[in-house]
Amino acid sequence: MASDMKERLIDAGLDLFYQQGFHAAGLDQIIAAVGTTKTTFYNHFESKEALALACIQKRDARWRKRFPALLRERAGDDPVNQLYEVFNLWQDWFSDIHFNGCLFIHACSEFPNPNDPCHVAARGNVLALRAIVAGLADQAGIEDPDRFAEQYSLLMQGSVVLEVIDRQNRAAPIAAEVADALIQRALPPRHAEAAV
Repeated sequence: MASDMKERLIDAGLDLFYQQGFHAAGLDQIIAAVGTTKTTFYNHFESKEALALACIQKRDARWRKRFPALLRERAGDDPVNQLYEVFNLWQDWFSDIHFNGCLFIHACSEFPNPNDPCHVAARGNVLALRAIVAGLADQAGIEDPDRFAEQYSLLMQGSVVLEVIDRQNRAAPIAAEVADALIQRALPPRHAEAAV
């Protein structure tokens, strides 16, 4: 029962932090959303920041599994096809009525100290997704998969920010167009010809 309450607090925190921001979402709102008391909250978390960290960690664990699984499900096992699929996945995400940017980008912005545990956890997710892209690039035979992943990650994160700012459902197609050129340039000649 106690762990159930903890999970309910984390889930409520995730929803409110994502929609309102980590600092804007109040502890009283989170407690009210769960229907509990401050005493119960403090039995599980020492502070709102501790809850924020638990929320970031839960979303991070989910994305580290879900991102590669979705790419395989949607694009099969071919790493090049998976790289091309990322921005189709992003387009679906951006089109969701609940889309409000990236929780990890929000966390890095709202907890700007690079040593803050929330910042560290959020940055860890961004780096993990970059590592997944680097792994795909390596499997595809791209010569410098880490450099490619840095460039590709810039498109991934930048398109999220652009969509939050613009709200025109254009960021993913624009990023996909740039990603196509990046992939074509980076692939070994035999793969680049086959991908066209």
